[in-house]
Amino acid sequence: MMTVRHSFIACAMLLALAPLHATDIKVDLAKEQVGREPKAFQPIVGTWIVARDGDETVIMVDGRPWAASQDNPTKLLLENARKFYGASNEQFMDNVKQFAYFPIAILNGVDNFANGTISLKFKTVNGTNDRCSGILFNVRPNGDWLAVRYNDTENNIALWTFHDGVRRNVKFGGRSAFVLDRAQWHDLKMTVQGTDFKAWIDGTLGLEFTLKEPVSGKIGLWSKTDSTSYFKDYVVSPAP
Repeated sequence: MMTVRHSFIACAMLLALAPLHATDIKVDLAKEQVGREPKAFQPIVGTWIVARDGDETVIMVDGRPWAASQDNPTKLLLENARKFYGASNEQFMDNVKQFAYFPIAILNGVDNFANGTISLKFKTVNGTNDRCSGILFNVRPNGDWLAVRYNDTENNIALWTFHDGVRRNVKFGGRSAFVLDRAQWHDLKMTVQGTDFKAWIDGTLGLEFTLKEPVSGKIGLWSKTDSTSYFKDYVVSPAP
């Protein structure tokens, strides 16, 4: 039986996903509480909190706790990671420990994204080792995932894969091709149709790639080590 608390959480998750058009979904942060973990996204690795940037509510990945615990980054692995795909899925738990260097938060309410567009706005805030902001997608029950990210230390966009506990680069979109103003918000967008993948930075095509197989999985936000970034305007536009 669903309790009152569970009903409240379910309603909050639904309110966080505001339809734009018939199929578009925009994550609404208006009802999120500053200083708390977001309800729209489920943090799995790293420190994700609701913050303010001027008069706007944003999601922040805070790299400072990671830097303080970098001798043992798995300390940042939240207990609710076991709940993500069920307590019996030890394969997921084993893999998630290995990507403790990559903070991720899963979007609630979208269980399976295959074809379409995902976009967001990001702002680089801080980071000593890394300053990365990205879109997580194709998250599988065994812990595999794909991510497209912008790296403010390298000024490039890249597609990465995490498979069988190992992260590998799939394709870089040009070395130092995108030197962005860190004080401003920037757009990151990806589209996938079958195996055709494309990604843009501020409306400029950054990379194209033919995937080995179509994607099918959960989606969310991605970062790296001690990066601190703001995120907002997360929009999902599924396609047939």
